[in-house]
Amino acid sequence: MHEYYAKKAPKLKKEMNGLLKPISRGLTKHSKKEYADIFSEIWEHYRQNMLENFPYIGGDKVSGTGNLTGAYCFVSMGEVLKRYNVQMEEIGHLMVLAYERRFNAMPGIIKAIARKYFTNVKSLNKKYLKKDAQNAANAAENPGSFETKTIIPPEKGCDFSYHNLVCPLSDFAKAHGYEEYMPYLCNLDYVMFGVFGVPLYREHTCFEDGDYCDFKLKMDAKPMEYWPPVFMQGKGYK
Repeated sequence: MHEYYAKKAPKLKKEMNGLLKPISRGLTKHSKKEYADIFSEIWEHYRQNMLENFPYIGGDKVSGTGNLTGAYCFVSMGEVLKRYNVQMEEIGHLMVLAYERRFNAMPGIIKAIARKYFTNVKSLNKKYLKKDAQNAANAAENPGSFETKTIIPPEKGCDFSYHNLVCPLSDFAKAHGYEEYMPYLCNLDYVMFGVFGVPLYREHTCFEDGDYCDFKLKMDAKPMEYWPPVFMQGKGYK
């Protein structure tokens, strides 16, 4: 285990609890265990299988570390629920409920600020161009970390677009046999943007296409429904 994750473990455990507690009833229903017991089982799986193997991609100085550590809480949840014969689609649904409840629990003013931020194209371009440079500098030190590219002008029909060129979540899934979770993890982006009322559209993923993940915002469109998962809706989006 990298020393960063060893030191961060107590905080990550607290963050996992915050992520999973809103779906505690579902976890207890499927496992027939008290929440504290099933949570301990999930955390132990995460500690042994995720923290022991996560690559160091920059730690606290890059936002992508939180994406990696947070997303794989759901993977450990799924691996444990499989022991109780829970199917992948239901695991994916619990992931959506956990994420939806997390963002819906935010005060209305915070969600309004987030929506305003994600619909201000000029501000987004400035912010993400800076993020591109930061990610490139970090990737030079920590190969395999997130790398991004803001697309200016944006792709046709979009108001804003950027690409993830390298995705540690996808790389970790392929290296450790968690591929079936990736489409459901990608679907969580639609949950977050949907709760904020921001219309996201994606046609490429690093995992499936091997080239990049595209994040395209169309300000005059309606946010897509995120359940059933976008990749199951037959509209060409992922």
